[in-house]
Amino acid sequence: MTTRAGQGGRAIGRAAATDGEAPPEPDGARMDDGKSDGGRSDSGKGDAGRGDAGKGDAGKRQEGGKRAGGPGNVFSLFDNEEAVLDRTEVMLTQLAAVADGVKVLAEAYRRGYREQRRLVRLSDRMQADLQKANKRLGEQQRDLQSLNEALSGEIETSARLEAELRRLADTDPLTGALARRRFLEVCARDWPRRPGQKACLLMLDLDRFKLVNDSHGHAAGDAALIAFVAACRSSLRSLDALGRLGGEEFGILLVETAPEDGAVIAERIRAAVAANPVFTEGGPIGITVSIGLATAVPEENLQAAMRRADAALYAAKHGGRNRVERAPSPETAPETLR
Repeated sequence: MTTRAGQGGRAIGRAAATDGEAPPEPDGARMDDGKSDGGRSDSGKGDAGRGDAGKGDAGKRQEGGKRAGGPGNVFSLFDNEEAVLDRTEVMLTQLAAVADGVKVLAEAYRRGYREQRRLVRLSDRMQADLQKANKRLGEQQRDLQSLNEALSGEIETSARLEAELRRLADTDPLTGALARRRFLEVCARDWPRRPGQKACLLMLDLDRFKLVNDSHGHAAGDAALIAFVAACRSSLRSLDALGRLGGEEFGILLVETAPEDGAVIAERIRAAVAANPVFTEGGPIGITVSIGLATAVPEENLQAAMRRADAALYAAKHGGRNRVERAPSPETAPETLR
C-alpha cells in the first residue's frame, strides 16, 4: 500500500508539474524514506560534521531540482525570450542608427561624386577653352609675326625713302653737289673756331655760262655743269665739301688746308676745267671758271670769309676770267672788299 501510494503521489506530482503547480510530497514516502535510511542514520551520526558541511551542497542540489522541474523554470524561459527580444530590439535600434549613418555617408558620397563630376566637366570645359585660347593665341602670334615682318619692311622702306629725301634735300639733283643749305651747314660746322686751325674757302663761277645756254641750249648748259662738278671732284678729297650755291656759282670748303695748298688746289681745278671740253650733240664746248680764294684767319667768322672770297671771285672776273684770285687778309683788304 505504501509503495502504490508513493507511486500515485509521484504521478500526481508530475501531473501537477505539467499544470505549473508544485506537487505535494506524500507523508508515506517521506516516512519510508526515513525508514530505509534508518541504518544509515546511525552511521551518519558519526559523520555529523560532514553532514553539516554537505548541507550547503544538498541545498543547492535541491534548489537546482526546483528550478529544473519546478514552476520557476517555466517563467525563467519566458524571461530569457524577453531578454532576447529586448536585445534584438536594441540591436535593431543600433542597426537603424548604423543604417542612418550609412545613408548619411551614401548621401555625402553622392554629393561628393556629383561635385567631382561637375568639377571634371568644368575642368574639361576649361581645358577645351584653354586649347581654343592657345589656338587663337598661336594664330594671333602668327598674325603678329606677319605684321612685324610687314612693319619691318615698311620701316626699311621708310628709312630708304627718308634717306632718299634727305639726299635730295641735301644735294643738287643735277650735279650731285651739296645743296646751298647743306653746304652752308657743313661750312658752319667745319669752319675753324680755334687759333691755329687752317681752312680755305673757294668761290667758283663758270665764265660766260649764259652764252653757253643761249648758243647751245639748256641741255648743253646742264652737261657743262655736270662736267664741271666732275672736274672739281677729281681734285678734291672726300672730307672737302663742294656745293652749288645757285645757277653756275659753286663753293668749296677745303678743311685743314694752308693758304699755299689752297691756292694749288684752286689752280688745279681751274686747269682741269679748261682742259676738258664738254661734249654735246652740237660738238665739244670749251668752258672756263673763275675762282676766288679766302683763307681762315683768327677771330674771323664764316660770313666774313665768304664775303672776302666772293670779292676775290669778282676780282678774278674783272681781271680777265679763267683765273684764281686770292683774297687779301682782313687787315690789308681794301675798303671795297670788306
